[in-house]
Order: sequence, then C-alpha cells, then structure tokens
Amino acid sequence: MQNLFDMNLLDLPTLLLGAVGGSLAVYLFMHVRFKKQEQELLTAQTLLSNEQDKSLAIEKIEKQLKDTFGAAAADALKNNNEAFIQLAQQTFQTQHESAKGELDQRAKSVSESLERFDKNLSQLHKAHGGLMSRIDGLGKETENLVSALQTPKVIGNWGEMQLRKVAEIAGMEEHCDFDVQKNISTDESRLYPDMIVRLPGGRSIAVDSKVPLKHFLASFDAESEEERTACLEQHRRSVREHAKELGSKAYWDHLEDTPDFVVMYLGDAVYQAAIQVDPHLPEDALRNHVILAPPSILIMALRTIAYSWRQEKFSEHAREISSLGKELYERLKTLSEHFDGIKKGLARAVKSYNSAAGSLESRIFVTARKFQDFGINPDVTLTSPPPVEETPRALSAPEFHETVSDEETSDD
Repeated sequence: MQNLFDMNLLDLPTLLLGAVGGSLAVYLFMHVRFKKQEQELLTAQTLLSNEQDKSLAIEKIEKQLKDTFGAAAADALKNNNEAFIQLAQQTFQTQHESAKGELDQRAKSVSESLERFDKNLSQLHKAHGGLMSRIDGLGKETENLVSALQTPKVIGNWGEMQLRKVAEIAGMEEHCDFDVQKNISTDESRLYPDMIVRLPGGRSIAVDSKVPLKHFLASFDAESEEERTACLEQHRRSVREHAKELGSKAYWDHLEDTPDFVVMYLGDAVYQAAIQVDPHLPEDALRNHVILAPPSILIMALRTIAYSWRQEKFSEHAREISSLGKELYERLKTLSEHFDGIKKGLARAVKSYNSAAGSLESRIFVTARKFQDFGINPDVTLTSPPPVEETPRALSAPEFHETVSDEETSDD
C-alpha cells in the first residue's frame, strides 16, 4: 500500500506542473491582449486629452478591460482546474483499483501466513506443556534418585553395579575372578567387601565401593559458590573418614595370601571433587593401606590382573602339554616293546617253520617215498614246502634300541 501511495505522490507533481503550465499559457495570452488594449487606451487618451470626461472614459475603459480580463482568466483557470481535477481523479482511481487488487492479494497471503503461524503456535504451546510436564516429572525422579543415593543400601547396590560393569570392561568376569558381597567372618564382626578380585596363585584383593555421596550430591543444589564450596569440603572429609575406616577393617588379615591393602572404588566425578579440595588425599589414604581407585585406575589394574591370568593359563597349558608329551613318550616306548616282541615272535616262527620244513623233507618225505618200492604209487605227488627267506625288518629308531637294550639287560 505504501508503494502505491508513493507512486501517486510521484504522479502528483507532474499533474501540478501541467496545471500550472496551462494557467501560465492563459496568463500570457491575456497579458498580450491586455497590452494591446492598453495601447488602444493610450491612443484614446491622446485623442481625448482635451476633453473633460477623459478621466471617466479611461476609468470606464479600464473597468471594462479589467472585467474582461478577469472573466477570461477566471474561465480559463476554472476550466484548467476542472481538467486537472478530472485527470487527477482518473489517475487516482486507476491507481486505487490497482493498489486495492494487489493489497487484497497481499492481505490474503498475510492472512494465510497468520493462520499457519497460529496453528504452529498452538502446537508449540501443546508441545511446551508436554515438555514442562516431563521436566517436572524428571525433576521429581531426580529428587527421588538423589534421596535414594543417600542411603547405604542403595549406595552399595549402585557400587556393585558399577563394579560389575568395570569388571566386564576389563574382561575379568569371564574368568569368574570376583565374588560380589561375599561376607568375611571375623572374631568381632562380619566384613562385606563389594568385590573380591582373585589373583593367580590363590591370592585375592578386596574392593569396597560404599563411599558416601550425600555432600557430593548436595553440592549440585547449592545456591551460591560459598555453599557449594562448603558441601565439597564436607565431601572431602567424608571420603577421608571412609578411607580411614576402611583401612581399619584390615581385609588382608582375613583373606588368604592377600596384599596388605584394600581398593576403595569411587566414580570419576566423586574422585575429582574430593582431590580438587584435598590433593593429598590419595597419599594419605595409602598410608592407611587404602588405594583410591576411580574407574580408569581400577580398569587398568583389572586388565593387568586379567593379563596375569592369561599368562597363568598359558603356563598351565604348557605344563599340561609337557605332561601329555611325557605320557605319550612312555606309551610309545611300551608300543615299541610290543613291536620288538612281535619281531622276535616272527623270527622264532620263521625258524620253527624252516626247521619243520627241513624235517618234513629230509625225514618224512624220504620214508614216504619207500612205499613206491613196494609198488604203491599214489596219485598225489609229495612236494616239499619252500623255505621262508624273509626276515622281520629291523627297527632303526633309537627308542627300539633302547627297548632292546633294556630287555637284554633285564634278561641278563
């Protein structure tokens, strides 16, 4: 609409210039005519200079001229103004109709955009309401979780879950090298480590994860930096006291072949919050035979232990292979003795066969042939059996010679 109005304003000076030009032309025309009438008046004045009514005549003529000029100028200006007004009205009407059509089109487009905007805004309000409801629910769940994490039982369950995950990452659960919540009986009470890591050689390490989280969680709800600092200071003290208490339990005195320390597991954020306030906390805990272990340190330690277990498995397999090799060697020795016995048996059988064949030919067949001297001629011809020339192959392996030597020694 503003563009159309600007276009009308740009056309208005042109129309005004046209009107002024027309008026100026009329004015020049009338001015020339007035000059001519003025010249005639001067001539008349000269002719009537001696007449007494000269003044009256001049006044009359001037009045007539003025009336004539005024009427003509008024008519011309009136006509010119009417033409200007008519032209302006036509121009404005044309521009108005064009602007109205374009304005209606734009108004329709704006109306459609506003409808879409209202629809999207309504959907956004609904989504915002749902989001706020979820945020409220999440806030309540967070409050419940924070409250739950302040109880020892939940802290123990949370720590057990974390330890299982760490052991799984390190590959220790595959070898069943940890026992969770195994109680240890003492003369005075029962100890409940959260995890016992089994080491090669029957050794073990106790791990505890029941570090208090109350002040650590409270630091996130602090409304000022001073309040947050105070919460972290309390958290540092609770971690230090728990480490001292854990060291006093002396797990290593109640587990066989256990190093004289216990591992205190705590999450990365819990660990960092404590050592930022008290950088000497790990060294002081170590003096109480307690090793502070966030996930990264515990995973590294468990991976090292897992590697030791693999090496132990390799050594065990090597011992088994050595035992199997020795057993196989003994069985091969026994089998070689059997082969040597078979060889000797075959040699004796060949010797007996050849002796029997020689006796058959030299003794029995000779006697049987004497029946022919009595006229007995049987249809069957006696054939001497051929001797056996093959002998058992000699075994060249040193094990057979060793077996033979052992047998000869035993025979002697």
